[in-house]
Amino acid sequence: CGWGITCIQTVLPAVAKLVLVHFHWQVSLILDRYESNSSLLMSDALVQPSSTCRTLTVSPICSLQCGVCLQVVRRDALLALPCQHSFCKACWEQHCTVLVKDGLGVGVSCMAQDCSLQMPEDFVLPLLPGEELKDKYRRYLFRDYVESHFQLQLCPGADCPIVIQVEEPRARRVQCSRCMEVFCFKCRQMYHAPTDCPTIRKWLTKCADDSETANYISAHTKDCPKCNICIEKNGGCNHMQCSKCKHDFCWMCLGDWKTHGSEYYECSRYKENPDIVNQSQQAQAREALKKYLFYFERWENHNKSLQLEAQTYQRIQEKIQERVMNNLGTWIDWQYLQNAAKLLAKCRYTLQYTYPYAYYMESGPRKKLFEYQQAQLEAEIENLSWKVERADSYERGDLENQMHIAEQRRRTLLKDFHDT
Repeated sequence: CGWGITCIQTVLPAVAKLVLVHFHWQVSLILDRYESNSSLLMSDALVQPSSTCRTLTVSPICSLQCGVCLQVVRRDALLALPCQHSFCKACWEQHCTVLVKDGLGVGVSCMAQDCSLQMPEDFVLPLLPGEELKDKYRRYLFRDYVESHFQLQLCPGADCPIVIQVEEPRARRVQCSRCMEVFCFKCRQMYHAPTDCPTIRKWLTKCADDSETANYISAHTKDCPKCNICIEKNGGCNHMQCSKCKHDFCWMCLGDWKTHGSEYYECSRYKENPDIVNQSQQAQAREALKKYLFYFERWENHNKSLQLEAQTYQRIQEKIQERVMNNLGTWIDWQYLQNAAKLLAKCRYTLQYTYPYAYYMESGPRKKLFEYQQAQLEAEIENLSWKVERADSYERGDLENQMHIAEQRRRTLLKDFHDT
């Protein structure tokens, strides 16, 4: 069929593409599974071999009701996938049009409830009105084909059509040859070593959320111990009644108020164990916020420093240009200044991404070692930053020695804590 599985003669190209997408284009795996159990392979991929647009093969004279619009139409006006769920052409057209406008490509499936059979492109394309929508659908298909391939990624650069291919799919730094965008191959975020992809995703989501709202909810709400609905306490005594299940309980200890042992507004269990307050959600929320702010402030500080160092790099470029124009050496003579500015940005970039890593690390000897190496790297980066800003006051050898030390600290940390 021309899509990498030529030995499967009964599978049409449009269906073969869906199978390839489902199994991330791992052809050898598909062939092995097809030889062992072809029916199970198709079932797992949510397709069937004969998934082509066709009408029901019974007498066209009879009429049936469309299951969506409830209109009575001739049988030859009904279309069905191999799952035999038949609907009128107008409903199929509307279904496909809406989904494609929503950005779906491969994900267009049967209209029937609880049926997830995938619709191949040769079924969908004739149902789409207008060439503009068809072209959009083809672009979505191409996007899905690339994103599902285990060795391919679309460049995340603005309006960049380049597809990046690697031999070994893993979290690694790649750079687009067209727009020069640098990103992580696995998750298409900015490269984030030593932090792994799931962790940086959690961190960025946390930073983007309204943290004050989240912490207010943590500090001022609790779940009903009976029905688990969220309840807010905005004043009054510790005797709470759930608005949903009417369960009476103590706000402090979450115990049943009927067996609480006190008719007053104080928690008797708290009198017996004063530490109960220290274990409350309010105390936990305050500690969690304090921890988050500690790492977030350092993350933001290094991000701002990177922006300032970009300006420093520009100033160095202008300074070198001025010296060359005044016959005070060549570009090669002053190249070390440019290299120092580049290395400074590289080291600080790595340091910035050590903070999400540390935030989610469990306490223990390994975290202590990480924080020790992190502190060493930070100290050498600040030394390098100082010398780059005042390069005229330092000998070339002194600056290059500081570059070497900072880069060694960076590489040591990545070697010990980044899973490559």
